[in-house]
Amino acid sequence: IFFRTSSATMFGKKKEGGGLFDLKKPRHAGSGFVSGLKNMGGGIAGGIGLVAAAPVIGAKQQGAGGFVKGLGIGLIGGTVAIVGGVGTGVVQMGRGVINTPEAIKAEHEGKVWDPFNNDWVMYKLEEEAADVLNLSEQEFIKKYNEAQEEKQKKEGKSDPLLDAMKGAQEEIKKESGETPAEGPTDPKAYGVKETELYDVLGVKPDATANQIKKAYYKKAQVLHPDKNPDDPDANAKFQKVGEAYQILSDENLRANYDNYGRDGVDDAPKMDSSALYAMIFGSEKFFKYVGELQLATMMQKGEDEDIPEPLMAFKQTKREVQCAVDLAEKVQLFVEGKEDEFKEQVTEEAKDLANSPFGATLLHAIGYVYEEQAQTRLSLKDGGKMFKEYQVSGHKLAKQYEVLQVAVKAQQVAQEAKEESKGGEKANEADAKDPTKKRLPKEKQQELVGLMVEVMWRTSVLDIEDTLRHVLWRVCEDRGISKEDRTKRQRAILLLGQTFMQASGEDYEAGIDDFKKKVAGQLAGPSGSASEQASSS
Repeated sequence: IFFRTSSATMFGKKKEGGGLFDLKKPRHAGSGFVSGLKNMGGGIAGGIGLVAAAPVIGAKQQGAGGFVKGLGIGLIGGTVAIVGGVGTGVVQMGRGVINTPEAIKAEHEGKVWDPFNNDWVMYKLEEEAADVLNLSEQEFIKKYNEAQEEKQKKEGKSDPLLDAMKGAQEEIKKESGETPAEGPTDPKAYGVKETELYDVLGVKPDATANQIKKAYYKKAQVLHPDKNPDDPDANAKFQKVGEAYQILSDENLRANYDNYGRDGVDDAPKMDSSALYAMIFGSEKFFKYVGELQLATMMQKGEDEDIPEPLMAFKQTKREVQCAVDLAEKVQLFVEGKEDEFKEQVTEEAKDLANSPFGATLLHAIGYVYEEQAQTRLSLKDGGKMFKEYQVSGHKLAKQYEVLQVAVKAQQVAQEAKEESKGGEKANEADAKDPTKKRLPKEKQQELVGLMVEVMWRTSVLDIEDTLRHVLWRVCEDRGISKEDRTKRQRAILLLGQTFMQASGEDYEAGIDDFKKKVAGQLAGPSGSASEQASSS
């Protein structure tokens, strides 16, 4: 099984590199030369920076003596960095030259370079789909554990992930045996004012935060209106589940609800359930394109519970393979020569997708990567491909910086809000004792919720883009079809990307902005209006 994710592979195979310098196996002389130049440049820049910075830091901390000491440390560290960069650079160039005959032979045999595991493979999507999609999580964990136990016997080395995987296996068994609570719960039995919201999620009032998250995940998936087109009450049921989760997942709101019932949470801000669901799980209509978002996968674990890396890698790989199979099936119409029919079909679909919650923003994210990867592969000259690959790297860095920037700002606002909340409690001890009056100022709530929405969305964009690049590698490099058909797939994906980009419009981020404004309007409304607006959305 090919596990092309950034996490550990099925049997814990460690990837080369990951440190300061690139030590990945270069494909051929060209990639070895590029890798070598990167290492040399990084080593020289890092060395010069260290020589310049160390004396300044030393002088600030210890004066003149610190300057001399810092200069010495900087010279030693800088020399090591420069020598390391140049040394590894030369090694990478040499490895590239050595690997060139292998590359020529592999290309002649029809193999493709796997950029995720850095090796030549005869990749066939149909074979991988047969291996991965028919394997359950329980079966995967069993195979992993058996393989690692066998490895331990032979090598006498322990695998730190083995215990975590056994724990995950027990957790899955436990969850499969759990049955949701049914019927109304007696509030007096749990010492709470009322239990309606707990009953909506099918949990008891003593449920843990993790049980509440998982209950919402399961209920929301089943009750989503897109899955129940014949039920006229589907939207109302779905909104109710979303409202229950938003209140019970917040520690303060849950305490208010337990103590005061509906009266304690009526003025709490609530997101439209369809938008909340789309942000966490991705819109149902987009599932075949992006699969289950990482944010949704994280929803299924507890606060102190980690999903072991091999299991996370398996989940992600299964997601990518399924999306690849769905995409290959989607573009088959174009491959068969029915280009006009394909174009008409995807144009209509794009219009429909654009009208769903966050539709335009999701369409743009998908369309961008489709267009990017198709153009890279359809570039006729190697220079064009190399330039496009550098553009991709720059785009990734820009997206990562956006997430970091918004996350830092959100953290600052949250800290400011916390300090203001403490000050308010000291100013009015009587109000501070009443949970219903422990409210942040409306302006801070609006700003913080807006930033949280943006962090969630931008994080999901990184997840979507990275996943789709892996998906498109599978679809475009599939050796199970002819070279001519692979080119047709690439052209179809380019057309699909361009159509999605066009349908998303110029204001493709308006969905996020509108959602933030809607939440701000709910926060600014009078007591009780928030819940009314949320239920009418």
